[in-house]
Amino acid sequence: MSNKWKIFWAASLAFVVFFQACGMHSWEELIIGKDDEKKMGREFDSLIKIRDASVMQPGEAIFVPQTPEQITLNNYLQARAKELINVIDKKDLDGLLPSNSVCGSNGKQKCTKDNFFEFKIITSKTKNAFAVPGGYIYFYTEILKDFQTESELSSVLGHEIGHVVLHHSRDRMVKAAGASAIVSVFLGDGIAGLIGLLGANFWLTKNGQDDESASDAIAFVYTNQIGVSSKGLGDFFSRPLKSYNPATETCDLKEEGSFLDVFSTHPPSCKRVMDNKALIEKNKQTLATHPKDKNFVNGKSYRQLVSEAKL
Repeated sequence: MSNKWKIFWAASLAFVVFFQACGMHSWEELIIGKDDEKKMGREFDSLIKIRDASVMQPGEAIFVPQTPEQITLNNYLQARAKELINVIDKKDLDGLLPSNSVCGSNGKQKCTKDNFFEFKIITSKTKNAFAVPGGYIYFYTEILKDFQTESELSSVLGHEIGHVVLHHSRDRMVKAAGASAIVSVFLGDGIAGLIGLLGANFWLTKNGQDDESASDAIAFVYTNQIGVSSKGLGDFFSRPLKSYNPATETCDLKEEGSFLDVFSTHPPSCKRVMDNKALIEKNKQTLATHPKDKNFVNGKSYRQLVSEAKL
């Protein structure tokens, strides 16, 4: 073996050892670390709070519960989210929590699984939900009104948590902007510079089919573990499908095509509905063991709570 190849293999081995010693899960993390993701999320959330035009449309605002019914619904949403967080695998949590121990919106609290994620509602006529790095997840009021069961709510909550756990936004960011651009942004203009670089709509652009499928799969695991039916994902995404047959819970892939836009960031498809059905059947999940509505507040289901909240 020539000296050139010896040097190459020695350098490669050294890189792998360094990579593992730093506890990194991918080369993207080498560019944007866990601390960076959390900082990015806090800065993005600060723009949401001031209704910055780069991330908020006219008329949109953070939803602040005003009535007892709205407070009840918000508490219900937070409780369902916490249930899902509690079943995240430890190795996935280790891949999320920053090493510098700052967390929460103000970045001053010790970072734990209990305060890493923040779930917020945005008043909007758009049927949407999205996640950004650092555990910040936003649901628009329009999509909350559209969910018919706790199963649907929990499935989409789990799906969004999956995007964060799997670092999909971070990875898309690195691919879109390039390593040198990302580094210069962190040294200079922060999140505002990144938004300027990638465009305001980057945060609301579609994830790739592979990312969507991966988040669907992790949502199934989470809902299955908390004892809520995983049918919610299929129920929600199947409603707009013209070929969907409720009796057989099937749809026609050829008729529906690859994607059908239901809301802007998540392109549901017949294939995703069928993949979710296959997971349920493979795991022998039934409505007897995993009901569509499990948690009731004063005997009221999710549908009743959201109706009374008058979002």
